[in-house]
Amino acid sequence: MKLLNYLLVVFLFVSACKKDTKEETPVLPADYGSGMYIVTENGISFYDGEVVKNQIYQKVNGRSIFNGKKIKFRGTKAYIVTDNQILTANVKTFENKEEIKGFTNAVDFDFVSNNRLFVVDQADAKIKVVDLLTLDITSDIETGNNTQPVFIVSKWWRSIVLNGGLVADFLKDSTIVAIDYSDNLVPLADFNGSVYVGDNPNSAVWINDLKILCKGIYDPNNLLNNTEAILVRVHPWNMEVVWVQTLSNIYNAQNLISESSDAKYFFTAADGVYQMNNDGSGISKKINFTSDFIDIKVESYDLTDTTSAYANMLYVNDAINNPNTIYKYNIATSVFSDTIVVDGNVRDIAFYE
Repeated sequence: MKLLNYLLVVFLFVSACKKDTKEETPVLPADYGSGMYIVTENGISFYDGEVVKNQIYQKVNGRSIFNGKKIKFRGTKAYIVTDNQILTANVKTFENKEEIKGFTNAVDFDFVSNNRLFVVDQADAKIKVVDLLTLDITSDIETGNNTQPVFIVSKWWRSIVLNGGLVADFLKDSTIVAIDYSDNLVPLADFNGSVYVGDNPNSAVWINDLKILCKGIYDPNNLLNNTEAILVRVHPWNMEVVWVQTLSNIYNAQNLISESSDAKYFFTAADGVYQMNNDGSGISKKINFTSDFIDIKVESYDLTDTTSAYANMLYVNDAINNPNTIYKYNIATSVFSDTIVVDGNVRDIAFYE
């Protein structure tokens, strides 16, 4: 009996020790969420409208992001593209959730049906299909021999991939590629043809019609061979060019975006940031310095001390003089209304609401 009581005491003591030594998962603070997320050469910064927090991924996860390129959101996850992987993080805590590997030089991606990603791997000239449940690359689609895919946009059941080329004339691209990702809810990843659109297509708007911006040939070291940019309307379902509009005296046009109504477009060029109508007419320079990126957001601003209004705000940087500074430009008033300084050269921004 004494032995039995002794064994019982020992068992209770060991059990108590196990409970005491059990590690609990730390609860991370929800320091982020709604706001602007900024991809720089050094990592990810966050701006809540008042305060900038730099290196948020490194601070939460204890490791840095190098050579980040783009950030997009789906649900409560942020997806961050680097050269050879895509990292995900909880948008409120920025705790790392997943790592998707297997890329050589990923530059863009889009979410498609059946919980998948289409990832643009420029170095391999392929679209790589990622299953977001298993995090595996399940297939890939070539975008053409010796092409340099740079951009993807998707709608309904089709993705359009732009082969954007490099700098020199002999390295230019001129095609866009169609890839179908569903057919009556059946998941696909099927090449569906390509079409010539012009020299070096690099960005697109697909709200109503599909509009492709081609920067032309632009070599800062050989200006004599440079050609003007063009805007191309393409029928996205039969892959035929509808019209081509030359953008007179515009060179190195990139980063095409639209306001929500699809009426006014904005883009960067060699000498500034421009606005135009959706058919390529009415071109006017809005900002006198060029930018590495451009984004647009509807926000309220003060008209008087007691009244306010809503307007489109452009977000850009000064690529040459202040690449680590984001400027907010009010299109309605033609005035810069905010300056956001981060700890590295800005490559991309995105808003999470």
